[in-house]
Amino acid sequence: MKLRKLLPAGCLFALASLPAISMGQEGYPLDGTWRGEGGQPPETVVVVMSWDGATINGRINPGRNTINFTSAKLDAANWQLHAEAMSKEGEVIVIDAKLENIGSYTRTLTGTWTVDGVANPIVLTRE
Repeated sequence: MKLRKLLPAGCLFALASLPAISMGQEGYPLDGTWRGEGGQPPETVVVVMSWDGATINGRINPGRNTINFTSAKLDAANWQLHAEAMSKEGEVIVIDAKLENIGSYTRTLTGTWTVDGVANPIVLTRE
């Protein structure tokens, strides 16, 4: 009879822990929207990426003025991202950044944002 009383409590505990378990399942570490400041003068940069474990697709400042990645690769051994894009004005954009705080939902990409050969530091935080 005590088992019947404990069973509902055990089920409630299991159901209550599901959100915590599912929050830990975030997919690939590059997936998502990343926001930070880059360039001179600094301006807000938004990068949206998806990664299936082999291919990285991305775009900078999604919307009317989207700039798609022309190439991107991740050195997973060092968590180092290298992405390239071409602005509508023909400027080469390069992001070289290290993925940090991988276990955190708000992980960061810290490195350089280079536009037409001029490099500036950048930190992108996943939203």
